[in-house]
Amino acid sequence: MNVENQTLGKLGSRLLRSLSSQNKTVFSLKDAQELLPDKNSIAVKQLLSRLVRSGWLIRLKRGHYLIVPLEAESPDMWSEDSFVLASAIASKSSTVSARAYIVNPNQQIQPREYAISYWSALNYYGYTEQIPRTVFVSTPKREASAYQEILDMPYKLVFLSPKKFFGLTTVWQENKPVQITDKEKTIIDCLDRPRLCGGIVEAAKGLSEGFKDGIDLDKLSSYAHRIGNATVFKRLGFLAESLELPVKSWLNEWQKSISKGYSLLDPTQQKRGQYNARWHLIINVFEPNLINKKGCK
Repeated sequence: MNVENQTLGKLGSRLLRSLSSQNKTVFSLKDAQELLPDKNSIAVKQLLSRLVRSGWLIRLKRGHYLIVPLEAESPDMWSEDSFVLASAIASKSSTVSARAYIVNPNQQIQPREYAISYWSALNYYGYTEQIPRTVFVSTPKREASAYQEILDMPYKLVFLSPKKFFGLTTVWQENKPVQITDKEKTIIDCLDRPRLCGGIVEAAKGLSEGFKDGIDLDKLSSYAHRIGNATVFKRLGFLAESLELPVKSWLNEWQKSISKGYSLLDPTQQKRGQYNARWHLIINVFEPNLINKKGCK
């Protein structure tokens, strides 16, 4: 492709090639200004606006841009990895270059205030066969809009109080680091807010598959305490027993942490069903192959 003929111009070509050399596909206005120190801020903003109009940049949000690769045949025929885009949507800084990290492995990847989570993380770990169309992203900062759509992909930004924002790990998507909840936190999050993972049946699948995958029960239990929702222990204990998971040594501890009132097993369903006195749950989900109703009255 002759980039000069694609309305890049010399300055645009210089900027995009510099960003490409750093393996960045998402960048900020600040990044552009640092790469073009001989240009004032007005000139840089005008350049970015022109590149957006010509189709070689996509404005993700104010001051943050996505590059359409120079080798792409057409901007309309290309898209970026959805998790990488999610990191750009929720993070205040541009994505860290994987190439820079490999060259200097001592470089620290700074934790950012976002994480791929809930149904998206459940699918990433292979704990559900369902592929959610929406990408779920947790953040401890309230955003102006909880829903965003970029390149025809919907994103849901889920506000978490800072005390619930923990249990994060980094995975690599297209040579870029992306922050995601770890396996145990993903399961606890889904038990905390089943609405964000497709319902309690999907959370139960995640719990079952997590056990097959060898999740850390110490960490799982610690996370359940830390998240501060007694209903998590009700759902965790009930599902573990119903699915006949090897957790006998943990059941007493979990049961001591439940509250007295009755909670819904699945808050996405109607408030009706059998009452389980052992775990103080209203069993309002009817999946005979998944959930054993033993202990209900």
